[in-house]
Amino acid sequence: MRRNLFVGAMLLVVAVMAVGCAKPPQHEQAEAPKYAAGEWDKAQQAMNAVNAELEAQQAKFALFRSYTKAKQLIVDATNAANAAKEAGIAGKEKAKNEAQAAIDAVKAAVTSTQELLATLEKCRRKPKDMKKDLEMMKGNLDGYAAQLTDLDGKFTREDFFGAKAQADSLKGQVDAMATEMNAAKTKIKC
Repeated sequence: MRRNLFVGAMLLVVAVMAVGCAKPPQHEQAEAPKYAAGEWDKAQQAMNAVNAELEAQQAKFALFRSYTKAKQLIVDATNAANAAKEAGIAGKEKAKNEAQAAIDAVKAAVTSTQELLATLEKCRRKPKDMKKDLEMMKGNLDGYAAQLTDLDGKFTREDFFGAKAQADSLKGQVDAMATEMNAAKTKIKC
């Protein structure tokens, strides 16, 4: 009987040290809540279950404590934490790839729109007000091109969601400008 009590107490000490003193790597821990929220929540729930079971056993009279369920819950919590970590790493890689694709798409759109603008500027058949419109479009396009540096900065700082959102928004603006330029090109038959 005393041996079971001693073993139970030792398991409790080991469990508390494993749960309370273990410090996961900060970088990996930060990735799971951001890039794999569902898995992170499951890991948190599993950890809460471990803590609840340990508290329940602490509240019992020493002779009636059983840490069998706590051991299994610790294993489950560890598995859930590892799954969250892996999902966080995979989610970050996916977000990185999507952001890079969006940035590449907006860079290509800016380049093609700049080429379209150059074609319009070379056109011989231009109405009188067209020169002002082209200067305004050139200024807007230069502003869009300047925003590409900010996109690269966000990507470097690993703000993949922000970079992708900004790239998608910028691409929409550049595409709208390209549509206007193509309409103007068609209208003046250049």
